[in-house]
Amino acid sequence: MKHSMFKILNNNRGMALLMTVLIISLILVVTLRFNTSVRSSLTNASNLQDSVALNYMAKSVFNAARAILSVDAAESDVDTLHEDWANLAGATQYFSYFFNRGQGGIKIIDHSGRLQVNSLIMRKEDEWVANEEQKQVWINLLSTEEFELGEDEAAGIVEALIDWIDEDDEALGFGGAEASYYQGLENPYVPRNGPMEFIEELQLVRGITPELYNGSEEFPGLATLVTPHGRDGKININSADPFVLGALSEQIEPDMVDDMLTYRDFEDSDLSDPAWYKGTLPSDIIIPPKLITVSSSHFEISAEVVMEKMRKKVRGTIARGPGSKTELIYWKIE
Repeated sequence: MKHSMFKILNNNRGMALLMTVLIISLILVVTLRFNTSVRSSLTNASNLQDSVALNYMAKSVFNAARAILSVDAAESDVDTLHEDWANLAGATQYFSYFFNRGQGGIKIIDHSGRLQVNSLIMRKEDEWVANEEQKQVWINLLSTEEFELGEDEAAGIVEALIDWIDEDDEALGFGGAEASYYQGLENPYVPRNGPMEFIEELQLVRGITPELYNGSEEFPGLATLVTPHGRDGKININSADPFVLGALSEQIEPDMVDDMLTYRDFEDSDLSDPAWYKGTLPSDIIIPPKLITVSSSHFEISAEVVMEKMRKKVRGTIARGPGSKTELIYWKIE
């Protein structure tokens, strides 16, 4: 009898010990999970706080670039690549004075040194017609050896671009394309039939391939040579890409472009008159005055801030009018 009672007592003690171990294990698991949850919540809260801070920092850097352009306009109506706005690579070091944490950087790109796609058409007698001067500049550009296009193929792409932005539904020439063409594609869509708003739209236009749009390591693509901003067709000769400079006249050869760049890059050169090119080109080469200027009206700003492993970027475009006034066209946070 005593043996049975002892056995039962031992069994109870074993069960109690087992239950104690299980309870402690359960408490340990719950505690660890709670600790993990708390740490995760704290990390998320910290990341959220840093993300909000980065947003404001990026916007501040963007507005700093906008202020630089505003001050520049107040000081001079001539824009060149020698000015502060075009040389901001060293500005990063100064942001540490304004931010307790993180670093910032700015880059400003002059869109007025590019071809304006929307200037391919112009208003004449209450209707939109092709701008022949602009059309020829585009053909000159696309006929450049690096693009590997024949003149007819280049002209066809320009016709398709005109059809993309004009208001009618009548295809222009042999290369034009209106709704009937785009609706017949495997993934159909309709042309804008209005001013192009974003440069990415070029990729939707008949004849413009990814290679033509993006370019390569050897030469730029249309994405960096063309802008949807502006309609007066004037190109800032002081900031234009070499490919754009070469497209301003059928007579301009690559070595002549090099001469223009050499003169333009010299800091003491007088770039206040768009006719400065005459001192670098043969006297019989005349660029139509309607095509060139020395002032810029549209700029793309990229502002980026970094804090430890987090990064935030604000990219946008502003229009700069008379005086120092600027207008935000668009921006996005990446």
